[in-house]
Amino acid sequence: MATPKIADLIDEYNEIKGTLSFKPDYKKLCDKNVELVVFCDKQVGKSYFSLVRNHEFEIIFTHKVGEKIHQSKLDFNTFHPVFDTCLHLYWGPDNCEVRWDYTSGCCDAFAL
Repeated sequence: MATPKIADLIDEYNEIKGTLSFKPDYKKLCDKNVELVVFCDKQVGKSYFSLVRNHEFEIIFTHKVGEKIHQSKLDFNTFHPVFDTCLHLYWGPDNCEVRWDYTSGCCDAFAL
């Protein structure tokens, strides 16, 4: 069974408020030869979602609703993930957050 893309899990049902948990592709994420890793870049209705790892090894989650832009960052330079480490994305009309979760078995992709 193919793993759904992150962007496929964000749709009109969770455009304004939602949560998503997934285990990233660590090979791509940790590759210092790759300047930019794009996990998600999607417009849904009046909202825009972006999740990238930039050249400074920051993971940046952006949720734009109308003219409001919310961003959350993680410094990937000082973090060394373990096997079952997942990224969690949370967003709402007035915020967004990206964080690591260390719970074993956390990495079943879901969206609310």
